[in-house]
Amino acid sequence: MLNKSIIIGIDPGLVKTGWGAILKEGYDVKYLDCGVIKTDSKDSMESRLSYIYDEISKLLNTFNPESVAMEEVFINMNPKSSEKLIMARTVAFLAIAKKGYQVNQYKPNEIKKNITGSGHASKEQVYIMVQKILKTVIINDQKTHTFDSIDALAIAMCHSFSTKRLVA
Repeated sequence: MLNKSIIIGIDPGLVKTGWGAILKEGYDVKYLDCGVIKTDSKDSMESRLSYIYDEISKLLNTFNPESVAMEEVFINMNPKSSEKLIMARTVAFLAIAKKGYQVNQYKPNEIKKNITGSGHASKEQVYIMVQKILKTVIINDQKTHTFDSIDALAIAMCHSFSTKRLVA
């Protein structure tokens, strides 16, 4: 009998934190759900970070995953944007750690290469391949599903492909 496990991928951001849940059965992966945790820019920083923390905690309680994966931080040229990303990422780390999980981290190019075969694939290419691999259609409607949720699924899938193992 093949081991089944749930993997959650997190693509952190202050405005939108994408999340994706997959089921790994042996060497196969199946789509469970995905979405976006959105914060309101009119709210205080403390309120936004607290909301991200609470929502990630709820996801972990809902799915009870075997493992959690996150993209490594990409520091860009804008220090303010980088600071906001790092704060959102830190809150996600804290929510995950408080639930007793280790954060498995992957570089953006590693994720893209695992999913598309190219470490420099576009978001559109990742979007297409995630749907093909998971054999599902995910509408990029900007409300419930965005590239952030697709990226989170790709992160979960990358972790799944990096930890292939069969358990009797």
